[in-house]
Amino acid sequence: MTAPAERIRLLPRYEPVRSHDGDERAYSTPLGPMPSVTTVLSGSRDNSGLEEWRESVGIERANEILKVACFRGTGHHENIERFLTDGTEPGFNFLLTPYWKSTRSFVREVERAVLLEGAVWHPDGYAGTLDCIAYLPEDGLQPTLLDWKTADTPRKPNKLYDYSLQCAAYVTAANYVYGHMGLAIERAAIVVALPDQEPQIVRIDADALTQYYQHFLARLQRFTFARSKNRK
Repeated sequence: MTAPAERIRLLPRYEPVRSHDGDERAYSTPLGPMPSVTTVLSGSRDNSGLEEWRESVGIERANEILKVACFRGTGHHENIERFLTDGTEPGFNFLLTPYWKSTRSFVREVERAVLLEGAVWHPDGYAGTLDCIAYLPEDGLQPTLLDWKTADTPRKPNKLYDYSLQCAAYVTAANYVYGHMGLAIERAAIVVALPDQEPQIVRIDADALTQYYQHFLARLQRFTFARSKNRK
């Protein structure tokens, strides 16, 4: 890979081609079908706490809460993508506006997005759709990977840990897919929108990304072993 002499202007976007194998989300890639990053992480952690919560509030109520959270996350991503594409700010929405207000000041600092909602993959055996690769004011020739989240309260360390593994996987995959164009991302930022307050921002440097990726590979190995065991 040749280091770019100037900032990358734009990266070609690959449309995610998703499929489902039971409860697993998979991607069709040039390297063959691969599980998604989120499927790997959700299938390799202890979900007993989530199951206890579902039982405590009731399955129907839990499904309603998760449905609203999913709608909120999708809408928030769409608002940011639209703003970074053409500068259009979203109109008022009772559910989404408090989260847009939280993230607005950070998003306005983005100097240029070079990729939005694009599919990436890696020969280690996973794929996914990253949120954004963009240049921030502090960036040099290489951009930053940005991951957008929403939450009602600041995320706890265990949740942020999984988010960090997700970012490390996306950074490594993006550098693989676009390395021939000079991409070599060395930093990431998780931006958690909180209703009507400043966002929770976690910045990840190159050393941390390297370590988190090793942790992700361990989770991928655990996921692969559990899947093969369950299919026997």
